Amino acid sequence: MENGLFKEIQIKNIRIKILDILLFFLFTVSAVLMRYSLRNVVAGDYKMFFEPWVATLREAGGGIRGLAAEFEYVDYTTPYLFILSCISICPFLNTLLLMKIVSIFFDFVAAFAVMAIVYDRKKSMTYGVIGYGIFLMAPTILTNGAMWAQCDIIFTSFILWSLYFLLKDKPVPAMAFYGVAFAFKLQTLFLAPLYVILWMKGKVKLKHFLFLPLMYFIGIIPSLIAGKSLWELISVYFFQANGAMDIYALSHKFPNIYQLIGTDTFLFEYADAGIWLTLGALMLLLYTFARLEYELDPVMLLRMGMFLTMTVVFFLPHMHERYAILVDVLAIVYVFFDSKGFYVPVITLLCSFAGYTVYLAGTNIVPLFIYTILFLFLMADHGVFLYKRIRRGKEEAHG
Repeated sequence: MENGLFKEIQIKNIRIKILDILLFFLFTVSAVLMRYSLRNVVAGDYKMFFEPWVATLREAGGGIRGLAAEFEYVDYTTPYLFILSCISICPFLNTLLLMKIVSIFFDFVAAFAVMAIVYDRKKSMTYGVIGYGIFLMAPTILTNGAMWAQCDIIFTSFILWSLYFLLKDKPVPAMAFYGVAFAFKLQTLFLAPLYVILWMKGKVKLKHFLFLPLMYFIGIIPSLIAGKSLWELISVYFFQANGAMDIYALSHKFPNIYQLIGTDTFLFEYADAGIWLTLGALMLLLYTFARLEYELDPVMLLRMGMFLTMTVVFFLPHMHERYAILVDVLAIVYVFFDSKGFYVPVITLLCSFAGYTVYLAGTNIVPLFIYTILFLFLMADHGVFLYKRIRRGKEEAHG
């Protein structure tokens, strides 16, 4: 029996144990059943935004025709609105369930990316399947789509595939996937400082950044066909960046600096100062990482990506509960590159999920400012790690 379970089969250059296949099957079934159990949960965002949007798209005819609809307020780009417009005329199931199915599908797209990254690192399908399973069962990944009906996993899945190709030193597909992510969500830019550093270090070329406007333009073609003006379509992100709908709080249940100084006082003053503080911190970090000599290996890449993204969400005002999802997925991947860093995904997911519980359950046992301190501790840990690695590399380079 033991020999049978450990028997290997080969698919092209990949060797897979029978036990790995069984483990993959168990993870998949468990992940699907966990999501199925959350199918009837209706979050406030669905009632307030998504349901009316889908109704508006349906009234306009659905599909491409639906994209001609006029909204009182909508802050999503064409690719996701097109998905909603198709859902609006789908005769099967209900809108909420269909939205969740779309997000769950991309849960698995992202999970396969994690499996590919981990397999490429460990050269072991056992580790790849474990990464796949851990990702699917991570609390923020599970609840974001299956419970909340949010779609953050869509752009996140494309970033994970971008990361996969970055780690394989293939900048063209990496930037193409990053461009697709940008076509879906502005939060893609939270990781942009890392790609700037990759350019500074010669890992990607300046021309590769053209994939961002290219993919965005391809994404808005259905709305152009429907009759929308080009300016209206390209100004969506300017509207989002303006933050007009989020001005009522400096932090929307996210454990960042505003949980320490107050989320509902000096709204305009702190918001303006926070934006400039974020830009200043990023410029300082970019300058530092650009001028120093070090090897940008996978461990450095992941740590740097987490550190830069955490800097953005920690200082930038109007962050929502879900906006650290990029840090969550990078942390899950990271532990397979550095087993000593097991605490990184634990603390990261703990801090992220704290905001989810406040929104979804309407309560939290531990005050959010405690999670802010934990988040800040993890940022400091990333900073110290990067400093030590850069210093060690400099000492080795100089004998």
